[in-house]
Amino acid sequence: MFEQGLIPITGTGKSFIGAIIAKLLFDSGKRILVVSYTNHALDQFLEDLLNEEIPANDILRIGAKAKCTPKTLPLLLSEQKGGYKRSHSAWEIIDQLRCRADVLALQTIKAFRDCRQFLLKWEALSEYLEFSDEDSNFYEAFQMPTSNDNWQLAGNRNQKVGPDYLYTQWMKGRNPGVYGKNFSAASKVIWAMSQKERQGHLERWTRSLVGERLDLLEKHASRFNGIQDDITDQFSEADASTMSQKRIIGCTTTGAAKYSKLIRAAKPDVVLVEEAGEILESHILTALAPSVQQLILIGDHKQLRPKINNYALSVERGDGFDLNRSLFERLIMQGASHKTLHKQHRMAPEISRFPRELTYPGLVDGPKTGGRQLIRGLRDRVVFINHGKPEASDQALSERRDPGVKESKQNPFEADMVLRCIKYFGQQGYASHNIVILTPYLGQLRLIQDLLRENEHDPELSEMDKRDLIRAGLLSEAAAIVDRKPLRISTIGALQCDNSSCKKLTTHRQLSRRRERHCHCFLDSKQRIRRYRLHVRPRAIERPHHQGSELPCPNWKYGDLHQEQERNHNLAPFL
Repeated sequence: MFEQGLIPITGTGKSFIGAIIAKLLFDSGKRILVVSYTNHALDQFLEDLLNEEIPANDILRIGAKAKCTPKTLPLLLSEQKGGYKRSHSAWEIIDQLRCRADVLALQTIKAFRDCRQFLLKWEALSEYLEFSDEDSNFYEAFQMPTSNDNWQLAGNRNQKVGPDYLYTQWMKGRNPGVYGKNFSAASKVIWAMSQKERQGHLERWTRSLVGERLDLLEKHASRFNGIQDDITDQFSEADASTMSQKRIIGCTTTGAAKYSKLIRAAKPDVVLVEEAGEILESHILTALAPSVQQLILIGDHKQLRPKINNYALSVERGDGFDLNRSLFERLIMQGASHKTLHKQHRMAPEISRFPRELTYPGLVDGPKTGGRQLIRGLRDRVVFINHGKPEASDQALSERRDPGVKESKQNPFEADMVLRCIKYFGQQGYASHNIVILTPYLGQLRLIQDLLRENEHDPELSEMDKRDLIRAGLLSEAAAIVDRKPLRISTIGALQCDNSSCKKLTTHRQLSRRRERHCHCFLDSKQRIRRYRLHVRPRAIERPHHQGSELPCPNWKYGDLHQEQERNHNLAPFL
């Protein structure tokens, strides 16, 4: 399989180049699988393909309606009107499978109830002991003597006894009474056991009998799931037929894993991966069907890495596990063939100097980035705002990217400042869709979201931020899918590329933590800083910065540029 990488620094036209590559492959007769980490990026890429005059009839999108844009909605698999017609024999097979599934469902429910309601009784135990190689002597010791003359057996107080009498006596720590006169030596040893020894055997038998029932439950459930898979495969024939007629198939990494059988049946020749630097290597491997001849990765390994939940396995920890190192980054580090786009068309020169100083010394400004109109009401494009208000903790949320931190951070003062700035920009004539609010912490995002709603601004959350708030129980599934007014708010990690006129970054750093030997603030990841700087398009940045700190954060790499802003009077106190 031929691998090829494209490193497009944000704003250098990666979507345009990616669409051109897909168009050339399409024209050469290749079948292409487009994979992306987010629905936003997937829809944007598919729209670019439509703009390149690739017929919509040749494009298929896998996913849910709620995740699509109006332009990509007709491309959904569920919206396709295929010509497939299921035969009579196929319906007979489905009916037979359904009948078998109904029988297995009843057996599975019965097995589950047997496990859940299990009690160690003599009826079940006697059969187990009788055929046990290890415990058959217990079966002999618990057997009641038989009578050949129709006499009934009685126990203490002359009460009639059943076949479980001796087992019950032994279980309660009692002796066999008159029934122990003719016991064998092995049986006498069993009856001489202490209560603790007896209890140990009872627990062992319980585990064994429950284990047998669990094995039976697992067997029934496995057979039921297998038949359900067969039914699904029967109904998927229509989808497989539709997919086989398409030349370009688009899905997220989640969709690639969920519909792996359908994708393999479609036999793609080329896999084109968007946002490759943010996708786990294992997720890309699941999309590689045996038919794939070429893998094209488009991304930037110097921006955000894939998300993982265990810091101990991360690249940043340095223990060598490197679970959040993407396939894209690993191949680049090993010298794989790749191309880098250097000319950016998004940031004004006053802003592009930041990523150029930090990471991309070869970054070139496009001719249309200069001479843009300044933000109305601001003197400069880059403004640092100084204040000394301390941050607070949000214990209801945690930052998955920050090691050892059990809570998120928030700063009410900065949230109020954001609201005031939004109102100010509104007075200058900017609509809400021209503004994006960025914050490094999920706790601050939640605080700003609540404050905006209180002031009749309904914020639109990014897809990944919605997911984190739902996971924390602070946002319902229903509220997450309701359409919002386009005042966007996002954490840096969930930031999606857009063309907003004004961007604001509200951030706060705890001074006491900055004095620790190992700083684990937001700035500990260079990829996060690059992500933010490279997604700022034309105009204005506001970045709150704490004053009164003797020791700078060791992760802050903009010291010289910050001092220059101060000399140019672009570092202002918040009034």
